[in-house]
Amino acid sequence: MAKKSKPAKAPKPAKAAKPAKPKGPGEPVYSVMAFITLVALAIGCTLLYLDYDEYGQKTAPAEKVPALPKLGDGAP
Repeated sequence: MAKKSKPAKAPKPAKAAKPAKPKGPGEPVYSVMAFITLVALAIGCTLLYLDYDEYGQKTAPAEKVPALPKLGDGAP
């Protein structure tokens, strides 16, 4: 009796490599953006206060209110 040879096994398909996950901006980038925003708000508030303080000491000039004519008095 002749020995029966085992049928050749088909090679297993290689596991598909996981697609590379695209790297987006990391957390440190957003932290830096938040810090820059905080600094910009602080500078803006400071400049607004300085501007208000400069004009807050002056009084508004007194102007005469113009007299308005009554409308419809000369209508026929």
